[in-house]
Amino acid sequence: MTSAGFNVTSSLTLVGFSSLSGHSSLLFFVFLLLYLFVLFSDSLVIYIICSQRALHRPMFTFVASFLLNSLTASTLIYPKIMSDLLLSGAGLVQVSRTLCLCQGFFVSSLGGASFMLLSAMAFDRYLSICYPMHYAVL
Repeated sequence: MTSAGFNVTSSLTLVGFSSLSGHSSLLFFVFLLLYLFVLFSDSLVIYIICSQRALHRPMFTFVASFLLNSLTASTLIYPKIMSDLLLSGAGLVQVSRTLCLCQGFFVSSLGGASFMLLSAMAFDRYLSICYPMHYAVL
């Protein structure tokens, strides 16, 4: 499709995966193990924080939120990488422009949410250290 002298494409070709075709199955299993480890460890810590009444404090709530953000980002990124690794043996990997833009939007949003959570955690620690007597009220 040509518009005013520009060539507009509807998909992107990931050329870098074709050079990994010899090691794609090994990389797939490495990423699968990493993804399962992230799922299990983050879910375990979130479960422990939610189930233990003594851990229902602001700092642990921020930690659980941060781990939930990490879990969401991992679920967004790892399955796509693993599917691209499996498809790289068959040839070049094509990614639609819409999917690329959506994934970029969600990764940037989750990155911004991570920074906001870290800022809230830092402010919580600031209040607890600088104003220990007023911390419960603040």
